[in-house]
Amino acid sequence: MSHDEQLVGRFYNHLTRWFVLRQSVAAVTVWAFLWGTAILVLKATQGTSVPTLAWGAIGLPLALGFAVWSALRSLPDRNVVRALLDERGECGGLLMAGAECDLGQWQAKPAAEMPTLRWRAQRPLGFLTLAIVFVALGFLIPARSLAVNDTPLDINRPADRLADQVRVLQEEKILDPDRAENLKQKIEELRSQSTGKDPAKALEALDHLNDVVRQVARQAAEKNSRQANQLGQLDAAAEALQKAAAGLDPQEAAELMKELAALAQKAATEGDALESELGAELAEALKEGKLTSEQLAKLAAAAKSGKGSISKMGKKLHNAKLIDADQLKACEGGQCDSDALAKYLVKNKKASLKEGLKDQEGNGGLGDDGPGNTALNFGDRANEDGTKFKEEALPPSELSALKESQLSGVSKLPPKRDNNAGTPQSGGLTGAAVGGGSANAAPVLPQHRGAVGRYFDRPVK
Repeated sequence: MSHDEQLVGRFYNHLTRWFVLRQSVAAVTVWAFLWGTAILVLKATQGTSVPTLAWGAIGLPLALGFAVWSALRSLPDRNVVRALLDERGECGGLLMAGAECDLGQWQAKPAAEMPTLRWRAQRPLGFLTLAIVFVALGFLIPARSLAVNDTPLDINRPADRLADQVRVLQEEKILDPDRAENLKQKIEELRSQSTGKDPAKALEALDHLNDVVRQVARQAAEKNSRQANQLGQLDAAAEALQKAAAGLDPQEAAELMKELAALAQKAATEGDALESELGAELAEALKEGKLTSEQLAKLAAAAKSGKGSISKMGKKLHNAKLIDADQLKACEGGQCDSDALAKYLVKNKKASLKEGLKDQEGNGGLGDDGPGNTALNFGDRANEDGTKFKEEALPPSELSALKESQLSGVSKLPPKRDNNAGTPQSGGLTGAAVGGGSANAAPVLPQHRGAVGRYFDRPVK
């Protein structure tokens, strides 16, 4: 390659670098001013956090890419650069002609020198510095000082109550630590960012967090209610087997022990209240399905203790206003009569514990099988044993009077009959003539009503 071609190539590359640098400074300046403006607007209107605003930095490579593309498009053609070098080097057109043909002896002309490029960069670099300072100030200025209406919204009381509720759920291990910390962080962000500019938005977010916390507490209360019912049944069954041991043969007692062990293992698997109360020895005995009288007493005590811990948890949730009174009562579980269950097992030799517990559900005990598990007696004939009601046929007069009577009251007591009143008589108007007859049925005109009234209101002499 000749010296002239090398000169043209070096100058063209040098010119390309200067074009890219100049366009990059301009593009970054424009991008920085736009980014700083967006930071101020978002802080003033939305209160956007700094980490979110920092995502605007992804615009820097985009701006540089646009600058390179624009610089390459604005570069002059190589022939234009060659003509410029020919003119500056006073080559008399030989540099241009060398691109078309061989110059021969004319190549011995004096070598052209590469001209020096100068860029007046004071003004562009000043604008770039100002843009960078503008972005930095946008990050440093607090969002609250830019807000149009910086009056804070006082939500401290509901926020404190919600934070206490989250703390209670975390202490009772209803919420895992990560989710509890996440909720606490959201509450604090809502407390710090709530302003009087848009109170509806803050209150809506607070209601959403409140609904989330209450939903978690409600689900926990429903689970505790089912577990409390299971522990109540387990307690009653263990005590009933202790009381009915003398009236059961060994084979029946062994079958009931296995069923009780299965019931206890199910309760321990579905919740932590019983599992934390069982010891290693009692847990091993439950797996084998063989329990002594002492172990039955320990099992009943463990069930009572677990049920008590569930009741305490329900009271804490109720005191924190997470559940209502009905849900608190459900957490206390149902009560089963161990004496009645023991009598049932002794009386019904081949009955299982499940059948005995279901028999108790209709007598105040609560099951864990959901609604509708108690047998219905709709359509069965009522038992008249012990009732005082006695059928009695009414005479015709009382029957007609009963049909025409009006209800004046209802009483649970049986009616009292006056034996001295005599027999009822019928036909009080028997023999009355049709029409006027024994009764004056003539209408009284309005102008005569006063005289008729005064006639019947005469004083007694």
